[in-house]
Amino acid sequence: MKIVVVGGGASGFSAAKVAKNCGVEEVTLIERTDTLGGWALVSGIGLCGSGSFSILQEATALGGASFYNEIVLPIATHSELMMPGFDRAMLFNVTKLDARMKRNIYESKINLFLEEKVIKTEIYENKIKSILLESGKTIEADVFIDATGSVTGLDGCEDYGVGCVECIQRCMRFGDPKGLVDEKIKLISSLDANGNKGVTGTSYLIPIASLSLKLQKQVQSNGFAYIEVPENIKPDINRGKKAGSHSMSIMSQPIIKNNILLADIGGFVKVTANAAPRYANSLRQIEGLEDIVISQPLSGHKGHAVEGLAIAPRDNKMRVEGYKNLFCAGIKSSHSLFLLDVSISGDFAGYNAARYCFGLEPLELSKNLAFGAFTSYVNELIKSEDGLKKSPQADKKTLTKLNVFKEDKNEIIENVKKLNLENIFNKQIVV
Repeated sequence: MKIVVVGGGASGFSAAKVAKNCGVEEVTLIERTDTLGGWALVSGIGLCGSGSFSILQEATALGGASFYNEIVLPIATHSELMMPGFDRAMLFNVTKLDARMKRNIYESKINLFLEEKVIKTEIYENKIKSILLESGKTIEADVFIDATGSVTGLDGCEDYGVGCVECIQRCMRFGDPKGLVDEKIKLISSLDANGNKGVTGTSYLIPIASLSLKLQKQVQSNGFAYIEVPENIKPDINRGKKAGSHSMSIMSQPIIKNNILLADIGGFVKVTANAAPRYANSLRQIEGLEDIVISQPLSGHKGHAVEGLAIAPRDNKMRVEGYKNLFCAGIKSSHSLFLLDVSISGDFAGYNAARYCFGLEPLELSKNLAFGAFTSYVNELIKSEDGLKKSPQADKKTLTKLNVFKEDKNEIIENVKKLNLENIFNKQIVV
């Protein structure tokens, strides 16, 4: 039995780990660039709010969340921070992510191909038979998982953004990201606050060393610094709108409307709180930031990469519509850009891919589970224009609306046990 996962970000890593843990003999992870992590390499905010802590507990009870429990949590810089606009945040050191992920993959005996891009997919009767890599190597498998994300590369950023901003995707060096069947399916695009295709980022990275000494000490001691933007600095409202309607709703909150948050993510601060994009060109006018330089994206003063352009239509089992043996995960499967949601979708896709390998019908998670309800909810959102303008997150507000929010760890574990799903993502599938 063989499973191939394409895309080495948080969801691809998670899918490969669960497939291997469920007893699939040969699991292969293919990554277009030279590093693992994808957008997680510039994320740094691992958990945010009670909802994310609840989802993490549930995923752990299901036997998943290896990306968090084995990679992210051990490199946390600060845990359970109470930051303005970010209830119960956990921050992690992005500089250690790639190395930790690679070691974990090798130790898990998962085949890893780096700097390899899929250029052709062979399909027969709605099943993928094999893929051809740019190096000329053909790989056959029983099941495939597309975790390539929803960025389309240079063309997408030219058509819907400001052009290449030299982001972590590094398309100029490694080629444009591309899904396994993007040209054969009707891709879905998220919409920004203006109703245009694609959304852009709400943050950028700055080396901690470029901050004033006062800010450096504050960030490293408290985990964050909170700066009020002077009234004479005018915001770029259009750039805020391109970040999506969710971003705009957050930016309307009085507490962060005209403020910038600097979060310690290991060697860098993440300039965020969603007001950040609106002031990218004016940061050096703010006290303590006079000497800063935006290091990711390198052209962050101009704009961000455009995401959400290549979402695959799928069912609630994470299977791509029209294909028997192709599953999807992460931001290939939805327009939720939050790291935890992305990684747990990989757990689920990896599990169902493994079930298919063993000749079993893929599972639809119960809507009595937080992630089961959220998976279904997001799938409904992407079916309407209004839903595509939202940027869903499995936060307390959303989970409460879906009637699945639980805060007590024991209650979460008992709910998983009651559904006979305890540890399913981490044990051999028995036929």
